[in-house]
Amino acid sequence: MGSQWAGRIVLALLVIAGSAFPAPAEERTIQATAPWQGRARVYVVGPQQGLLLGTFAGRLAVEKEPSPLDGAQFVCPGAIDADYAANTLRGEGRCVITAPSGDRLFARWSCAGAPDQGCTGRFVLTGGTAAYQGVTGDGDFALQLTLTDLMRLERLEADYDLTGRASWPALRYRTP
Repeated sequence: MGSQWAGRIVLALLVIAGSAFPAPAEERTIQATAPWQGRARVYVVGPQQGLLLGTFAGRLAVEKEPSPLDGAQFVCPGAIDADYAANTLRGEGRCVITAPSGDRLFARWSCAGAPDQGCTGRFVLTGGTAAYQGVTGDGDFALQLTLTDLMRLERLEADYDLTGRASWPALRYRTP
């Protein structure tokens, strides 16, 4: 009977010791695209310049291989400054990505480009919840939208519905 108890104690200690070590980190790289829709308040801030403050939202389509982020919904508030006289477009904002599991990732983005051509920049993961708690990662990011009609404003501010496309050619992330 003593050896039976000793075996159980050893088994219990192994289970406890095994749970003390975290699961190994997972590193992945995904390629994703997403059509998006948004709503923006546009302010005319110069003769040929508009400042857009708004939110865009969509659903990720991960390409090439299965991913827990395929079908994830995102919402991204941000600001975009479009200057047609200087032919520049600059934007920055944040995103909340909700995976189909309900777990969330948080990110920030910034981009630069030209009106009517969109902008490219960086997308940086800053954290998450549940399975994505402590996530880190980044990748290139492209945001496409057309602003030409918005600049034909006669009012100093107006609300607009927008559509566009976002893409991440190689978004790398690591879960702890």
